[in-house]
Amino acid sequence: MNSNSTLLKYFKFTSSLYKRVMSSVLVSQSNSQASTIIDRTSKHKIGICQLTCNEEKNKNFNICKDLITKAKDQGAEMVFLPEACDYIEKSVNASVEKGETLDGEFITKFKDLASNLKIWISIGSFHRKMGTCDHPKIYNTSVILNDKGEIKAIYDKVHLFEVNLKNGDVITSLKESDYTIAGTDFYMPTESPVGILGNCICYDLRFPQMSNILRKFGCDILTYPSVFTVPTGEAHWEVLLRARAIENQCFVIAAAQVGKHNEKRTSYGHSMVVDPWGKVLVDLKKESPCVQVIELDFALLQQVRKSMPIMNSIRSDLYLQHPIVKKKIDQEFYDFSEKIKLDNRVVFLETQHCIAVVNIKPIVPGHAMVIPKLIRHRVEDMTSEEAIDLFHTAKYVASKLERYFNATSLNFGIQDGPESGQSVKHVHMHILPRRKGDFEKDEIYDRLRDHDKDMSSGLRTMEQMEKEANELRKLFGY
Repeated sequence: MNSNSTLLKYFKFTSSLYKRVMSSVLVSQSNSQASTIIDRTSKHKIGICQLTCNEEKNKNFNICKDLITKAKDQGAEMVFLPEACDYIEKSVNASVEKGETLDGEFITKFKDLASNLKIWISIGSFHRKMGTCDHPKIYNTSVILNDKGEIKAIYDKVHLFEVNLKNGDVITSLKESDYTIAGTDFYMPTESPVGILGNCICYDLRFPQMSNILRKFGCDILTYPSVFTVPTGEAHWEVLLRARAIENQCFVIAAAQVGKHNEKRTSYGHSMVVDPWGKVLVDLKKESPCVQVIELDFALLQQVRKSMPIMNSIRSDLYLQHPIVKKKIDQEFYDFSEKIKLDNRVVFLETQHCIAVVNIKPIVPGHAMVIPKLIRHRVEDMTSEEAIDLFHTAKYVASKLERYFNATSLNFGIQDGPESGQSVKHVHMHILPRRKGDFEKDEIYDRLRDHDKDMSSGLRTMEQMEKEANELRKLFGY
């Protein structure tokens, strides 16, 4: 039995299926389904909210509910809430203790509200606990709900606020990392009925690299739910929002907290909507609680981008930026050469250009592969972006696998061409977590070269591979 015929048995390839899948190969660069794609020349109503949260979670939710209901009555298709719309506590310990998981009461109530009102909701952020275990820190997590009450996207804030300012006798000192865990994943923009959303949170506003990448991946709207301090807000809020809108030619929606939350915290307010030309369409100033409904004109967005096509002038050869952008694993099959397709049940991570899969015949526990999503016979056939993503993804995967499988070292292997031992005509990188004494000297290289030459024995079942892939998906935040 040759290797291809055995792989076909497990990865379910047929010529008719190949034609069917390839005929619909367009993959959405988002966390949601293609059915939500909007008319890019139409107008869409959104609601932007501003409020003053305190430590009373139920009271804060009821205020949000009232604002969302008012926006729905005015025809809004989606409503945007500020950062920390669950509560703002007086102490770090209380902030952590009151956090909830995604399955908790706070998010569940918003799910029910979205479903009942048939409206999309951007929960600017809430204090998210790490599962059910006690942990001294929480995540600052944004959640997008569709009009069925389903979670379409989450984002854990990656840039954590730190400031020490003195203005006369007033000292502003905050360090978010004291009680918050920085996010580790960069997600693709999310498709919604009002546009393609690039989700950011507050302090992310000061890092234009992030919005630039989201724009590159197709976003129309940048969101910055915030709890800006008064001194930083007075100095920087509007100019930063307008800058992000202008340089990315996107709408910017920044729902913010305002006013005095307690004796320790006061927020700047001025929730804003800015158009792609940098014009401020909405400024809620110091009003609270309030909501304003406004139309986003996508004909204007297209006009701005057409009249000044700045994306055509980006010099990627000089300042190439390629983060690991985690995508939803939503294809049924993935190419592993012209003749072989991988069932998505063996995939545990998908990025912009690559997938990471478990191995049908692992040499060591945790033996995985990272594979370009487009067929590339040789490394030299890959684009620079694909090559960068391959190596970045391999590094990311390897670091997690090494810890997960209690290894102490790693082997990376690419077989590039037939004389290298390549049995499948498609670039793929092997990642092998290593332990002391698992092989003699350099035996691993012989094993790697020969491990798939005999596919008549030692193969794992689809059930075994699916079980490991599901475990690893959890490790990578799916």
